[in-house]
Amino acid sequence: MTQNDSAWVNQMFSREMGAVGPSGTGLPPVDHAQDALATFNLYHYFSARARDITPAAARDTAYVLYAPFSSDPEAANRCASVLSPHERERSERFVTNELKSHFEQRRAFRRYCGALAIESTPSLSQVIFEETENGRPYLRERPDLWFSFSSCRSGFIGAWSATHGLGVDLEDGPVDTDVADLAQMYFTDSEALTVTEGGPAQIRTFLRLWSLKEAALKSIGEGLPFGLDAFAFELDESPRVVEAPGEHGGPEAFNAHLLDQANLCAALVLRVL
Repeated sequence: MTQNDSAWVNQMFSREMGAVGPSGTGLPPVDHAQDALATFNLYHYFSARARDITPAAARDTAYVLYAPFSSDPEAANRCASVLSPHERERSERFVTNELKSHFEQRRAFRRYCGALAIESTPSLSQVIFEETENGRPYLRERPDLWFSFSSCRSGFIGAWSATHGLGVDLEDGPVDTDVADLAQMYFTDSEALTVTEGGPAQIRTFLRLWSLKEAALKSIGEGLPFGLDAFAFELDESPRVVEAPGEHGGPEAFNAHLLDQANLCAALVLRVL
């Protein structure tokens, strides 16, 4: 997050606290104090850790944030404090504390992104996402905003736009399988050849293409069952969509971006609505 983003968080939270608190105190009513404190703590937690990774070419149409996973138990406690009872119950089903913490941080980060997107909220616990039949997240009160989220062991990525359909995907390695074989099964012939001829960068090439294809599917509100071969990409110096479903405008309706972060592969695909 930039200094301007952090300042906006402080101003927004102060405004919301003053709006709901007793006259002249700037504090929330007693029955909302715990919720307000949880929101305040989590805003500052993510504003200090999340990074704006929006590509320069997409800054007029989308916003993309990345936040690393934290193994600190306090991080999990902060994140769990804004989750719904149902989400907390789900978190208890995980067999390890690490998986439980990952779920809690992922869900809290999603709420944080939603709050930034709508630019006003009295409480992160009130930022509630619903999902379409195919799993695309949306806010009922802001259907004009298109959201996409992804996560891996190392962190979380979130993106939103008011003008474009979009999808993001985040992948990390290593991959404990023959990626050339996977490419033959799920990619187009030209993409599979790109992976096979990838040399030392074969795994990274595979992950870049996989993340682009998953992001593209999300940009049309679909998931993996729709088929990874519905889209085809060329990497070259920058990714380019060369095949896309005609009912969604064909390749000309899409713009693709790679957002690689250290040992991670991330992709953003934007679709003209």
